[in-house]
Amino acid sequence: MLASECAWAILRAEHARMRELLARVDAALKTGEWKRTGPAAPPIAGLIARLQAFDEATHRPKGTVLLQILRGRSAESDDLLRRLEQQRERCDALLSQVKSRLKQAQSGDTAAAAAVEDWLEEHRRLMLDHLDQEDTLLHSQTAELLTGEEWAAVASSISESIGSRKG
Repeated sequence: MLASECAWAILRAEHARMRELLARVDAALKTGEWKRTGPAAPPIAGLIARLQAFDEATHRPKGTVLLQILRGRSAESDDLLRRLEQQRERCDALLSQVKSRLKQAQSGDTAAAAAVEDWLEEHRRLMLDHLDQEDTLLHSQTAELLTGEEWAAVASSISESIGSRKG
């Protein structure tokens, strides 16, 4: 099915971009330089904001129709969707916590810095697992359960999402 291949090619390309952004956040975190304040401080907050904006504004909207169509098709797919939603909620909560403590950490608060490091590491681990599950388990579930007509609707919604981002 051409529509499913096109849809998954786009979703996987976005997953690659998210992995790249996660790696950049991780690299900035590991230098320890992010704890400094002032203009010379590495822009870890900016990297986090880019990752979050890409995920929320670009990637997530493309999966909306796919997830709506898949929901209710099987107990296995519903369980997978529930687990993925829980991971996504936890990832969102972790980034919210990071953003709330980042300035304190950059001002020398060692407890806040340790918390930021722990939260970002947990976020990275969860997000990589989430992306892997989408690339494998979600992909196989959708291949098994969606019809050609449904894939056409998914591909169309992804195309509309891309068009609205350009406009």
